[in-house]
Amino acid sequence: MATVKLNVSLDEEIVHLLKSRATQTKKPASRYLAQLFRADARRHQDELAAEGYRFLSADTGEFAEAAWPLAAETWPGWEDANSNHGNSTGS
Repeated sequence: MATVKLNVSLDEEIVHLLKSRATQTKKPASRYLAQLFRADARRHQDELAAEGYRFLSADTGEFAEAAWPLAAETWPGWEDANSNHGNSTGS
């Protein structure tokens, strides 16, 4: 990946924290900062994925409920074999 130089201004306290953490991790400050950005990007992607999974989960549940009568009508014995759908206790 190509390297691009970037000139930024940071508060003195932030620069001190950045240099301190970079020294503790034995990495150049620029690499430590890049890793922070990458970790933040991964967290953001994970949040978007979780939101998408929640949406799909609700949508899939609605589809399953709507498809249940068709499955029972189309596949002989379906209702008998799966009479406890939606009831995880089996009662």
